[in-house]
Amino acid sequence: MAKKSRTYSQMQNELGEIINWFESDSFDLEEALNKYNEANKLVNEIKQYLTEAENKVSKLKPVSKIEK
Repeated sequence: MAKKSRTYSQMQNELGEIINWFESDSFDLEEALNKYNEANKLVNEIKQYLTEAENKVSKLKPVSKIEK
């Protein structure tokens, strides 16, 4: 099954919802473990997204210097 592609903003919003859930007063331990794992996956996806974006920008920088 192919992984659903999400935008940076969508991933950030999902992570924010999980954080808000943890900040609420009541939650189930089993659900907390699931949410923790989900948040951990999201953090890794966001890191990968940002690394890829940084690499793309780094490749563009030398081209910009040549044009000037």
